[in-house]
Amino acid sequence: MKYYRPEYDLKVIGRNLKRLRMVKGLSVEEVREYLRLGTPQAVYKYESGKGYPPADTMFALMELYGADMYDIIDEYVGTVEVEIKEGSEAGDFQLETVTFMKVCRRDRLKYMKKYAEMLEKYYKAG
Repeated sequence: MKYYRPEYDLKVIGRNLKRLRMVKGLSVEEVREYLRLGTPQAVYKYESGKGYPPADTMFALMELYGADMYDIIDEYVGTVEVEIKEGSEAGDFQLETVTFMKVCRRDRLKYMKKYAEMLEKYYKAG
């Protein structure tokens, strides 16, 4: 029986680490201090996709960013913003703006279903 090890894209991981840091409003220096690294070069190395963080560092980054493994290893879809403004009232349910955050592939269907339910409620109320 053959076993296949999953392959992870360093560039994707790097982009995700940088995006997560920026979303938290942290500087490279703050991350370096949190990880107790001597210089910020390791943080730049991980974020540029030139190397994987060691497991303990990856766990620390996940904790710092409030992220799970898929937030770090998975590719993200773009941001879509939809504005619905038809009248001032739509019963008990009024939808002003729906924004899809950048979500990884595993969550895409869940958010699409949620969005479809919101639209259905909106149009039934109107």
